[in-house]
Amino acid sequence: MSARASALKEEGNKYFQNGDYKSAEVLYGRAIQQDSLNPKLFTNRAMTRLRLQAWDSCIDDCLRSIDLSPHNMKAYYYLAQAQLALHHPNEALSSALTAYDECLKSDVFNSSTRHISQLVLQAKKDKWEAQERERIRRRSDLLRELEDGLTAMKGFELQNLAVKYQGRMESMEAKEEAEDVEMGSRKKIEELRSVFALADPQNLQQRVRVSNHPTRDAPCDGVTGLTIPPHGTGSARSPH
Repeated sequence: MSARASALKEEGNKYFQNGDYKSAEVLYGRAIQQDSLNPKLFTNRAMTRLRLQAWDSCIDDCLRSIDLSPHNMKAYYYLAQAQLALHHPNEALSSALTAYDECLKSDVFNSSTRHISQLVLQAKKDKWEAQERERIRRRSDLLRELEDGLTAMKGFELQNLAVKYQGRMESMEAKEEAEDVEMGSRKKIEELRSVFALADPQNLQQRVRVSNHPTRDAPCDGVTGLTIPPHGTGSARSPH
C-alpha cells in the first residue's frame, strides 16, 4: 500500500472509531483512488457502508474485495449482512457459510467464529421464514381458489332454480330450494376450511409469529447452539 493510501486509511479509521461513518467512507474512497488493488481498503469501506445502511454499495465493495482476495473472510461476512438486510436469505446464507469456512482456516478462528456462527443461523432462520411465507401464501391462494369455485357453483345452481321457476322465486318451494343451495354451499366451505385447518393445525397466524420471536420455532443448526440475534448485531470491531 502506498504511503498516501495508508495515511488516508488511518485517518478514515479514526473517523470510523468516532462514529463519523460518512467522513470515514469518503477517506476510504480516497485511499482506494491511491491504491485500487488493495482488498483491505474495500472491506474497510464496506464495513463503513454497512453502518450507513448503504446495502448495495456495501455489496459492491465486498464483491470487489473478493475479486482481489478470494479468501477474504471479512468481505464475505459483510456481504452476508448486506444481503440479509436486502432480504436475500439464500445469497446471504451462501456468503455466511463461506465466511465461516474461511474463518475455520484462519488464525482468527477463536475471535470471529461466534459472530459468523450467529450470522449463519440468522441467514438460515430468514431463509426458513421466507420459505414458510411462500408456503402460507400458496396455501391461502389454493383455499381462496377452492372457495371461489364453491361460490361460483352456488351461483350456477341458483340460476338453474330461477330458470326452473321461470324467475318466480317468491314461491315457498322456490325459497326452500334456494335456502338448501345456500346452506349446502356454506357447509361445503366450512368443511373445506376444516380440512385445511387439520392439514395445518398451527394455522396461518401462529406460524407467522416466529418472526416476532426469534428463539421460538427456529430451525436447528449444527454449527452452533448460540441464540439467533437480530440483524446488525455483528462484531463492532474497528477496520484494520
